[in-house]
Amino acid sequence: MNILLAYKCHPEGAKDPFTSLLPVGLLSLGGVLRRGGHEVTLANLSGCSWQQARQLLLRLSPDLVGISQFTHNRTESLKLASLAKEAVPSCRVVLGGPHATHSWREQLERHRDVDVVVLGEGEETLLELVRALEQGRPLAEVAGLAWRDGDNAMQGAPRAAISELDLLPLPLEDVGETIGVDLRRQLEFVITSRGCPASCLFCSSPLFWGRGVRFRSPASVVEELRLLKERYGLIYFSFRDDTFTANRARVLEICRLIEEQRLHILWNCQSRVNAVDQEMLVAMKRAGCECIQFGVESGSPEMLKALGKKILPADVERAAAAARRAGINLSVYLITGIPGEDDEDLQQTVRLIDRIRPQDGQVSPLVYYPGTELLHGAVRRKEVPPHLFEEEEGEGFLVRRDPFVERSRQSMLKALQKAGKKARFTRADFTAQRELVGYSFVTELLQAEVLEQEGDWEGAVKLCRAMTRQEADNPWGWLQLAGLQERGGDLAGATRSYRQLARLVPNHLPAFVALGELALAQGDRAAAAGHYQRALELDPNDEAALEGAAQAGVGPGKSGGKAGGKGARRK
Repeated sequence: MNILLAYKCHPEGAKDPFTSLLPVGLLSLGGVLRRGGHEVTLANLSGCSWQQARQLLLRLSPDLVGISQFTHNRTESLKLASLAKEAVPSCRVVLGGPHATHSWREQLERHRDVDVVVLGEGEETLLELVRALEQGRPLAEVAGLAWRDGDNAMQGAPRAAISELDLLPLPLEDVGETIGVDLRRQLEFVITSRGCPASCLFCSSPLFWGRGVRFRSPASVVEELRLLKERYGLIYFSFRDDTFTANRARVLEICRLIEEQRLHILWNCQSRVNAVDQEMLVAMKRAGCECIQFGVESGSPEMLKALGKKILPADVERAAAAARRAGINLSVYLITGIPGEDDEDLQQTVRLIDRIRPQDGQVSPLVYYPGTELLHGAVRRKEVPPHLFEEEEGEGFLVRRDPFVERSRQSMLKALQKAGKKARFTRADFTAQRELVGYSFVTELLQAEVLEQEGDWEGAVKLCRAMTRQEADNPWGWLQLAGLQERGGDLAGATRSYRQLARLVPNHLPAFVALGELALAQGDRAAAAGHYQRALELDPNDEAALEGAAQAGVGPGKSGGKAGGKGARRK
């Protein structure tokens, strides 16, 4: 069967570095379908006009269009469903994702262009659905589906959760044809588990994935990281599990394998403050963890209780202190606009931010999502209509809309900015980290950054040179050194360092773009052309490589811009 799996974000999210990406789950669905012998195209239409989307549908003429629907893009997903039916009337339109799962009845009853909804985890369900359609079998035989029978929305039997996640194809295994997908950005985001051990009232994860957490094995996780580094040259990753550290023994084994295999990668992860300890954080730091993101939400015990967090500010302080001792950057998620929240609750949050000193954070107003106890309770109390998301437009709906919400958000953002200035690690901090953790290239990288920020360029270069001697096979020492040399005007030295980086990680696209910039800055157009050609072999659509190639006089590309001297940390 010819299948199109598509996503289009809300226009306001088109420039967001995460929302604009294809949902990770679509890569897994595509892999399972291709393994089943089907022709699959993955399309990220977030940067496309509706006319371009229509032309794509006409060109592909798919038998089935699967659309990923979240709350923020529910309107776009439904418009895409209508467009698919208009362009290819014979196609089956299938919705999946968290919003579709939790509001399947509304989708089917109110939107005739939607034929089927896949409920929750979709790999086995979608594959069986495709087989049923090919064989002409009733949809009622497929567990995990909702569909329309005449004017009635029907729900079939529930499907058991996939118990062996290792049996699913890795996202990079067989990507197949893609449209609008930046694979290098896409594949930086790695998911190693499904579900969350918590049951926060504002989160729909437990209902979507089922209670409890299912894990990929440490060997599977590290194999994916190794392959991504080898095939795509990626050396920085973000683990997007709801709670990466939910299984302590598994985290320690993942860290041990990363060290044992000398992957030399940097990474960040999300966690809960009551799901980490000092030993775990030290192991994570040694394995390359440079930042951990905690769902703190509030500094008020009453507001934490109202959200169902089952943590206290003291837990936040303990976890933050442990992360700081290990030398891991701290990022926090905060929520405001909670029912009953007042100025005293706000001040408790501001004081907590000051005490834990996060390097950065995000503040979001509390919003309703389908499938959450927060929304169910509000509907029961008749505070919002049962069909809230059908009756109003917008990315999301605030629980509170009074002036306090924005005033509180601004106060928290100001507190985060102030705390970030005090969060910088000192030389004494780095000394203590080395005593606790031992040698870690993350410590050396972070101190080199601090030294450069303080104006001690020579000290930063000296530290990076020591890194390249300590671990000559670690690309991060060479990358940090190259950036320092470039920013300091030592273009020949930066060229040598980037070349060493490219030898260590032959498919590291940013290294070849940087070498092209440096060659142009030194007047060597022939060398620049070679570097940009190699970059375009790795990614024919990379904008920096296209622009540089045009300046070097090779291939199609954009003209303009200035080569050399950028020196940003290229991942």
